[in-house]
Amino acid sequence: MENRDFKQWESLWPSQDVRVDRSLHIWESAVLLPLRKGSRGWEILFEVRSGKLNWQPGDICFPGGHREEQDATLLETALRETHEELGVPREAIQVLGPLEYFYGVMGPLIFPYAGVIDEKVPLSIQTDEVEELFAAPVQDLLSITPQTGKVSIGTKREEGFPDVLSNQELKKWQVRNTYDLFFYPYGKYMIWGITARILHNFLNRVRKSGLSF
Repeated sequence: MENRDFKQWESLWPSQDVRVDRSLHIWESAVLLPLRKGSRGWEILFEVRSGKLNWQPGDICFPGGHREEQDATLLETALRETHEELGVPREAIQVLGPLEYFYGVMGPLIFPYAGVIDEKVPLSIQTDEVEELFAAPVQDLLSITPQTGKVSIGTKREEGFPDVLSNQELKKWQVRNTYDLFFYPYGKYMIWGITARILHNFLNRVRKSGLSF
């Protein structure tokens, strides 16, 4: 192939960044599982989402959100969101590393990270997004056996679907996948959904390490 031909094709890639096809309603997001030294040892900080939010008001979550164009990496997304929601500057967070990433059932591709927040740094919640903040000792969370439930995901043709396939079953709901949900009760709170899955993976990592906290 002539270099000129290659250059023509190469011009289609002005950037080597990998991007998500957002027409499938998939987006990239990142969260931080924040650890902090408290009066009872190492604790994990949790947010309660503001009741003013349209999506999942009152649910429990970790600081995080959508990746924005200015975020060079998904870790930067997690750190930026933590600063915006909790008022913690990036230099006050020691990043431990990534946790297992996964697809959320509603579309997000979620990249969690764990990090330690300096206990001397004051926390200042963004009240538009965060109703309250609470901490749970790692040891208490390790002692909880989570409840589990299964959720099925299905597909079905919508009105106007091209009639080019002979399989009439596609007109009915078809179960395509089943996955587990975890539920961690802690005091008056119920940690579940995406947050519980991230927590579950982190606690499994702690158990496998054999370390005591």
